[in-house]
Amino acid sequence: MRTAFSRRRLAVSVGVVLTAVTAASLTVPAASAAPAASPSAAGAAPAAAARTAAPASVPFLASGGKLLAAGTTGFLSEDHGGTARWTRYADGVSKVIAKSEGEYVLGSGAGSDRVVVARLVSEAGAEELYTSTVRIYDMATGAAPVTLDLSASEETHGQLDAVVGSTLLVSAHAWRQELKLIDIVGGKPTVRKVGDQHYGPTWMTDTLPDTAVARLYDRDMVVDLKTGKPVGTYQPAPEPGYPKPWVPRSSFLSPTHVGWTERTDDKLVLATAVRGQDEVVRTPLGPDDSTRITGGLLGDWFAWGATTGNATPWHAFSARSLKDGATVELLDHATHATKGPDGTLLVLGVTAADGSGVFRVSLGADGRPTAELIASTGEPNDGAAPLSYVGDAIPATVDLDGVAKARLSWKFSTTRADLTVELRSRTTWETFRTVVRPASGSGAYPDGSLGLDWVGEVGDASWGSARSAPNGAYEWTVTARPWNGMPSVTASGTMTVARSPKAHDYDDDGAPDLIARDKDGWIRPIATRWDDATGRLVPLDIRHSHSGWNVYDRLESVGDIAGSNIADLVTRDRDGVLWLHRGTSSQANPGFEPRVRIGGGWNTYTQLTGGSDLTGDGRADLVAVDKLGDLYLYKANGSTTAPFEPRKKIGHGWGIYNQLTATGQIGGGSAGDLVARDKDGVLWLYLGKGDGTFAPRTKIGGGWNVYTDLVGIGDGNKDGRPDVYARTPQGAAFFYAGTGDWKAPFKPRGSTEAGVASPHDPAYNQVS
Repeated sequence: MRTAFSRRRLAVSVGVVLTAVTAASLTVPAASAAPAASPSAAGAAPAAAARTAAPASVPFLASGGKLLAAGTTGFLSEDHGGTARWTRYADGVSKVIAKSEGEYVLGSGAGSDRVVVARLVSEAGAEELYTSTVRIYDMATGAAPVTLDLSASEETHGQLDAVVGSTLLVSAHAWRQELKLIDIVGGKPTVRKVGDQHYGPTWMTDTLPDTAVARLYDRDMVVDLKTGKPVGTYQPAPEPGYPKPWVPRSSFLSPTHVGWTERTDDKLVLATAVRGQDEVVRTPLGPDDSTRITGGLLGDWFAWGATTGNATPWHAFSARSLKDGATVELLDHATHATKGPDGTLLVLGVTAADGSGVFRVSLGADGRPTAELIASTGEPNDGAAPLSYVGDAIPATVDLDGVAKARLSWKFSTTRADLTVELRSRTTWETFRTVVRPASGSGAYPDGSLGLDWVGEVGDASWGSARSAPNGAYEWTVTARPWNGMPSVTASGTMTVARSPKAHDYDDDGAPDLIARDKDGWIRPIATRWDDATGRLVPLDIRHSHSGWNVYDRLESVGDIAGSNIADLVTRDRDGVLWLHRGTSSQANPGFEPRVRIGGGWNTYTQLTGGSDLTGDGRADLVAVDKLGDLYLYKANGSTTAPFEPRKKIGHGWGIYNQLTATGQIGGGSAGDLVARDKDGVLWLYLGKGDGTFAPRTKIGGGWNVYTDLVGIGDGNKDGRPDVYARTPQGAAFFYAGTGDWKAPFKPRGSTEAGVASPHDPAYNQVS
């Protein structure tokens, strides 16, 4: 096995650790070996397998399972969730192979009943990956496992690529690029090095009990495992360069031949050579050089099938004679093949007659390959009908305004398929990917379509990279993989994500952003996302900052007042001049256009707030309280040079408040609202009427004087209702989810890290 990780490595040096297990525990007892076949049974299935009266049941291999290895008494598999199992031929009983995060499972070659669980070490900042603990189980005897720590010694250090019987095939990639054979003899590991140093060495997984193949930078080397010596070197054709897609090469071994795949003239090519001879025969296998295949050498036959691609019969699992080119079709499709005991192959695939399951492919009495079902996935037999794409139910515009999820669905000729879905923004190229598995209980809808309820995010929440999906054009790609093992079908299209402008959205993704200023005058837009798993408002990484903002004594997020569909900011300098900072539409690096002077004399006001549409025209307005306590309305007009109409007095007596916050429609009405905090810390709600005036105030509650900033952040939790952000002078921050009920407009507060100082973020003196 070769894991899909970096091949750079870092060496360590310690002593070897081995658990108390003897070398005998690595040897299959004679009693468990398959009995010898009689001369009249030539080409029959292995005797150990012939004890199965009927195909075993392997439902866990449905929809995405794969074969890892085949021994004398059973076979090793892994389901789509990563759970590994050993299944006995004799009675079909399957046993789960325990593994933890960071571990991977390998078989130990054809006819071996050993299973290996190894731990891959990936240290932050390290230049290599390597294997540490290795546990070797004998599934035939059930004996306690042998445990070896490869990382405990420089001699054994490296990455475990494959196992043959009780021999570990290890490659080292640090300053010493070596190939190693590690055997356990007399209770301790014995290390043999194959030749001198090699550039980029890797052991391949197709092995024989006494032979393996090592892939070097520019050639393949066949190694005799008994002597540890190379017994043949073969030169594959050079890999095509960009823009041709990279497809991993495969290597194949039999007692008489060595083979490998190449790409030549846009064709997938099988190259074979008789072992011990130099002549290489190259046979084109198919028309698509990006297709992956599975298969193996079976005597003088090569059995193979494409695991991707739509052409028929390109996908069929067939055998081709290396002598005369004769072809035998064995399965309608196959996804995984592995070398079995007694020169057989085990193949996970499907036929129209038997459905999907594990098939044994062996040479019959006439010397031609045949396939026999030995384990069934138990799925309804869909036959060998290929999947076809019918259409989609993706709207041209996906409206995410106040919507927690948007349904996206596609229709194929069957619902018995898994989907891989990818959505990519054409603006930022951020991508959302997921796999929909209807067999797990979701993704199949009554109208016969398959799909998902998209939460409107891109990135990966499990890696902490998820964020609200930016508005704009998207490309979607969906690949359906049918459960009957037939080839996948891919469809693609476009859609547009759209939301109305939001008062606190500076990067055009619909999620609220905060503007935080530190004592040195730097402002930092803080993007947020709502984490459904924890029920919290989560800050995202700060990607940009702007300096020089300490010339202002007041910053206020006021929504889109200047017609750009992006939130704007107004600031007041210490001379009382008010400035407009129009938000840009850059999603990758949101910021502001050069400031525009609105006018002077604004130092007469003690309170400023904006962001609520108080006049019903769709634009956020601004209100201000002067030193006499009079309340004035500044209606926004969308101008980029003079964004407000002349002021209009709409109230008096507002001097009793020391905090005024525009919240949007927090009370459930049709117009924007305000909340005001008096000097005793009591918060009051003013419901907007839509004409620039308010209904009589309603008391929300006391204790709000603990906060230095109250911000009408907009809809932070994606329930369609505006919310409020609050921050204490000590820097703690809280989130108040709106209820839409003017009598009790907030749910109990929850904490948030947005705007909170950390080792990487400075303390802020204002958050707006």
